[in-house]
Amino acid sequence: MSKLQLHVEHSTREKPCDYVLNELIPLLAARVDLTFESNRDEAVYLEGLLVASSMRTVFSVPQHRQYLRGGYPSEPFLGEAAARAIYKHCRMKALGSANSIKREDVDVEKIVATYKDEIPSAVSAWFIQGLIDKGNRGELVARMLCTLAHDISILKTPSSVDVNIDDSLSFSRMIPVVDFLSALIAGEYIEKVLNARPSNLSGKTLKEAFEHSFVHFTQFVKADDKSTITDEGVYLLFSRGAAIQGYWTMDKADL
Repeated sequence: MSKLQLHVEHSTREKPCDYVLNELIPLLAARVDLTFESNRDEAVYLEGLLVASSMRTVFSVPQHRQYLRGGYPSEPFLGEAAARAIYKHCRMKALGSANSIKREDVDVEKIVATYKDEIPSAVSAWFIQGLIDKGNRGELVARMLCTLAHDISILKTPSSVDVNIDDSLSFSRMIPVVDFLSALIAGEYIEKVLNARPSNLSGKTLKEAFEHSFVHFTQFVKADDKSTITDEGVYLLFSRGAAIQGYWTMDKADL
């Protein structure tokens, strides 16, 4: 996980960069696929730092070489490592060092509340700093919310309670669709959503229809066109714990 740490100081810079919550940048970049603004020096420099020290891969470099385009490959181990590092960050913010607390004193709701505060605050701050490409901000928010719901669903499962003060908690597992939606949608609306029926009113409720269905992802990948959306493609991405984000060219598919 040390490879997912961002080192913001560099000998070629007169002063270090001031990135808000910089420890979360490589972790969320690996999970929700941050696309950086190519016409801002700080964003261009940041992407270079991620390539140099935080396992980001260069996909292309324009002929003028003023910036690069990069991202993270759909490696399950990388997504899992980033998820555990985010959990460790939020756990320490909520409870302090794991060595200083007892298992019976763990408050999962405090950790969940820290997730809900730290992750959106970090992304919002990066928007304000102009680091994130303006054309991708709406999709990024959707990916962030889905990722939050995924992690919170796991934290609230009974099997997670016994391991939530150390680093053995695994995020690479299937989550029931109902649990995922319950973490994604506000409590005042979730029952209406789960009890909704098809428009013809004769089918099963959403909860009944998806009773034995699951979601499984620790990261997002981008699909350039509809050729990716096949049974084989979806199966391979599911097995790698990757969800799909459709490009702007896919007008009928988003997440």
